[in-house]
Amino acid sequence: MRDRHPLVTSRRIRGGFVACIPFAAALAAEPPPTNEPEEPPIGGAPIAATPANLGAGVIRYEASFFAEFQPTTALDIVRRVPGFTFQPGDTTVRGFAGALGNVLIDGQRPASKAVLLEDVLRRIPISAVTAIEVIRGGAPGINMQGQSVVANVIRRSGNMSTLAGELTGLFATEHEPGVGLRLESASNIDRLTLNGTLNFRDEQQYGSSGKGELTRRDANRELYLSSGFETDWRQRQYQANGQAEYQGDAGLLRINLGGTSSDTKQYDILTPRSGVPQTFDWHITTDIKLDQGEAGVDYEHTLSDALSARALLLQTLERKIISADSIDTLNLQRSEDEALRGESILRSSATYRASSAVTIETGLEGAYNFLDVDARLSRNGTPVPLPAAKVKIEERRGEAFVDFRWKATPRLASDFGMRYEMSTISQSGDHDAKRTLSYAKPRVMVRFDMNSDIQLRGRVERTVSQLEFRDFASQASLDAGIINGGNANLKPENAWEFEGTIETRFWGAGALLLSYMHSLVSDVVDLVPVGDFDAPGNLGDGTRDKISLGLSLPMERLGLSGTQVRLNSDWSWSQVEDPVTFESRRITKHSPLGGNLLITKEFPALNSTLSLEDSYSKRETYFRIGEVRTEHWDHFFRLYWDWTPRSDTVIRMMVNNFTGRPRSRWRTVYDGSRASGQILYHEDRHIDAQRFIQLQIRKTF
Repeated sequence: MRDRHPLVTSRRIRGGFVACIPFAAALAAEPPPTNEPEEPPIGGAPIAATPANLGAGVIRYEASFFAEFQPTTALDIVRRVPGFTFQPGDTTVRGFAGALGNVLIDGQRPASKAVLLEDVLRRIPISAVTAIEVIRGGAPGINMQGQSVVANVIRRSGNMSTLAGELTGLFATEHEPGVGLRLESASNIDRLTLNGTLNFRDEQQYGSSGKGELTRRDANRELYLSSGFETDWRQRQYQANGQAEYQGDAGLLRINLGGTSSDTKQYDILTPRSGVPQTFDWHITTDIKLDQGEAGVDYEHTLSDALSARALLLQTLERKIISADSIDTLNLQRSEDEALRGESILRSSATYRASSAVTIETGLEGAYNFLDVDARLSRNGTPVPLPAAKVKIEERRGEAFVDFRWKATPRLASDFGMRYEMSTISQSGDHDAKRTLSYAKPRVMVRFDMNSDIQLRGRVERTVSQLEFRDFASQASLDAGIINGGNANLKPENAWEFEGTIETRFWGAGALLLSYMHSLVSDVVDLVPVGDFDAPGNLGDGTRDKISLGLSLPMERLGLSGTQVRLNSDWSWSQVEDPVTFESRRITKHSPLGGNLLITKEFPALNSTLSLEDSYSKRETYFRIGEVRTEHWDHFFRLYWDWTPRSDTVIRMMVNNFTGRPRSRWRTVYDGSRASGQILYHEDRHIDAQRFIQLQIRKTF
């Protein structure tokens, strides 16, 4: 069996280079303390959970550090790492590097897009984990992929085999129980590693289901319409995925294969009420079918002690069919939307470690993406013309990148890079169009250790967002009551991002992080008028700002043993010129607040853990031609008890949404365009999402 030494670097790169050499040089000029040791290699000699010298940029937590939390998988301990916020990545974006999260496994990122990083970590049993290393601001042999902090899961070497089963039941008062079944397998046999997952879920989406009301008030806020409102969501999903790794004498081969099939049904019902002048009687049924598959091959070859090369081939296919029927007193509407999409990625890279302080990585990525859409809408049996209803969008994209990582002093490290991408996007069907886009994307990251407790990090980068192919074609959403037109002239949003972070470690497992990011945005993607429809488009220049606070607070010194508080909060604001009123406003969907709070109390004598979690409220506002629409989700509370009666068995009892989280949609609808300022009515639709209990039993064999 191979020694899983994570010095092998991740070969994925987002690139970046900017002219801030004077700043780096000024920091480098500061004489390093003579008593600081050299930075240890990742996965090398153990580092204490509270190292004497945090300037190394790496903090190592042995698996035993998390024993009091009674974890069962790698995901459990990743979520418990002090001062670290798990980011699963975004599997919906095109390309490979942009889809990655902030967790490595033996120094590598998983060679899959369709399989969630959360699922990959869940199938690594705690018995297979040696340690977690928190890499802050870079370290030798590690490509940070633009992340300021990553967690590296170090797996054990040696032969082993585990099998785990998980049974979940969900129970609420008004619906049939939901059920989930999950099977996981992991084996190490000499040089071969195999792991896989089978997952089945059939459950009510209680967090989105509930009862409430819909009201409308005129411009003077006088009530003139009211109806009862109820929405129910239920989903059935089948999922299977697996991965094989083979460690040769000079190379590592990884093969992954997976697929998902799901069917989601949504029912929205408006029922008449007495005592008001007007009521609604309206039924909407929506059916969403999704089938997705992925296959990938990833090979890394060691050419010498200093040079290695890597190649990745990935193929994904997805078919999504949405059909909806809406019936009210005046109209019978039906919408059908079928979309077939696919992505093919070929990526190669080479890494040269010139010295213990300098690493250079370069490579190429090529991709072919397509989306074939057929959208239809009828009203009372008569087809409704939609712009760009039947189209095929294709993209051929290439990217070259180079990355230069330099540890200038024991206290100063930097990452300079450049990516250059070029893509050709063509559209055929109802509209024919073709254009070529190209962007240079420089980046620099700097890490400076002020002392053994405080680290400063800075980043300057030009980012380019990915165009959502679905925005090129029309979409009708009967449950939301909107129609978005397609826009063949949409350009990707790009921004210069300036970010600074200060991190301090205290009390052994305590950490406090404060960061600020300012973005100068060009070609802001928002909603714009396209004919008589709202459609995604570009508004010109804008700004985004965000302050982030992260806190891991062990409470022993405050007299509460076995208690920990974890807080993550984001405060955001933005500005752009509205295309209808020409006034300054927030960018569409840019939520002002986000984050969560987790309080955990350990009861070692009972082999139990009690946790209270609060997911913050979320608010997204959409500025359309004739209305302002806001979707609001209130705080979502969970209280759960984890009991480990045996080392191989964990039972979780969770009370979800015990406060009855309200979910609201507020609309201010105008008489014509918003530019007129003439309000037609205010609408408030809300539900109290259902409270439910979740019982989960996990057994490891």
